[in-house]
Amino acid sequence: MATASSRYWNEPTQTASRQVVDDLHLERIRHLVGWAYEHSALHRRIYDEASVKPSDLRTWDDFFYKLPFTDKPDYMKDQAVQPSGFGGTALERDRWQQYFHTTGTTGRFLNEVFTQYETHKAGSQYCYGLWDLGVRPGDSMYFCFDFGAWIGLWSYYWGARNLGLTIESGGGLSAAERVRQIVELRPTIVTGTPTYLLHLAEVARREGVDLRSAGVRVLAGGGEAGLSVPVTRNRLMAEWGAEQVYDAYGIGEALFVGQSCAEWGGGVHVIEDVCHSYAVGLESGEPVAGPDEVGEHVVTSYTHFAQPFIKYRTHDLVRIDAHPDHGCGWSWKHLPGVVLGRSDFMVTIRGVNVYPTAIENLLGDVSDLSNHYELHISCVDGMDRMLVRVEACGPHVDRADAARRLRSHLRANLGVNIETDVVGVDALVRYELKTKRIFDHRADAPPSPTLGRT
Repeated sequence: MATASSRYWNEPTQTASRQVVDDLHLERIRHLVGWAYEHSALHRRIYDEASVKPSDLRTWDDFFYKLPFTDKPDYMKDQAVQPSGFGGTALERDRWQQYFHTTGTTGRFLNEVFTQYETHKAGSQYCYGLWDLGVRPGDSMYFCFDFGAWIGLWSYYWGARNLGLTIESGGGLSAAERVRQIVELRPTIVTGTPTYLLHLAEVARREGVDLRSAGVRVLAGGGEAGLSVPVTRNRLMAEWGAEQVYDAYGIGEALFVGQSCAEWGGGVHVIEDVCHSYAVGLESGEPVAGPDEVGEHVVTSYTHFAQPFIKYRTHDLVRIDAHPDHGCGWSWKHLPGVVLGRSDFMVTIRGVNVYPTAIENLLGDVSDLSNHYELHISCVDGMDRMLVRVEACGPHVDRADAARRLRSHLRANLGVNIETDVVGVDALVRYELKTKRIFDHRADAPPSPTLGRT
């Protein structure tokens, strides 16, 4: 494993050729499918219904074209009928150690369970990216959150322990108290969602506290797209005086399967030691052709044996570069821009697909606007419409003029007319965990999702 002078947490696999990595993936997947078939009633039923046995899985074509997908509704249906309240489990309850649930991106919680071994394995997922950023045992990490049933924060905690970091918790404190504590403790890393880290910067200014004096070197987080959005990333570094931003892409069912390297500020590498990742066409369900094509992210987790997730449809829209070259030396796949949108919440305005991350990027090009925004979807006369509501960055901004400039900028770059509304400072709700960006007011709308998922 890693030495203090190396930038790699696990150099043999992080720098292995694509052929070596893919061969290892196929071996792991075959083993996992056999395990799930023997121990999970849900997986046995799904595979039997598709007339597929584990022994049929010999090649990648067998995996891509014969093995059926699994999806959240499969687990939710099983969860509803199981006395335990958990779907798709493959180990008895006496082997479980800790319970969690997803953040309800699609409206209903999926219950998750982990063994002690799996909590340790899950913690290793963070070590690759943080180690690459120069984080070492003896550094410290400050947590901005109250710990609850959302697994994202717990897994960050496990990762910090695996790295030998000093844990500093702001649980139970107000934002103002956290700001003062951060300045007092001077942690190496502060972790939070990007919108909450920006909120802390706003609170610090209001309280007359200079966050830059805390000497925070790394801002780390996930749950939203902002840490890989250049305008948000740059503003965070300026507000905090941080040298680096670490982005982690999480899926509640597989944890944080992607992390940024030191060189690349606009996406994450897939942590291929802990999962297999690929993208499929929305209509065909077949692997997409190249790195410029958007597809739905499909993940197989090697972290979860108590509750296997194999060929699992995440409904995240991504691009995948299987041969990145950032100068970091990592050979693992890369997701430029991380999550571009959601396949189960495709917003199409007059024939144009609009991704929330694209809007966040464009907001940064218009002066007088903050990073706090909402997207409101409605239907008028049978046509979908979108309103972008964004806060002004100060009390003296001409909001009508800013709204006009934003509307023009969005039209020029997206090719479609989008309504805009610039509101006053602090007019929008602040969230400690994942920020709710999308509000769907259509009569038949599904529950509005957040981005970033875990």
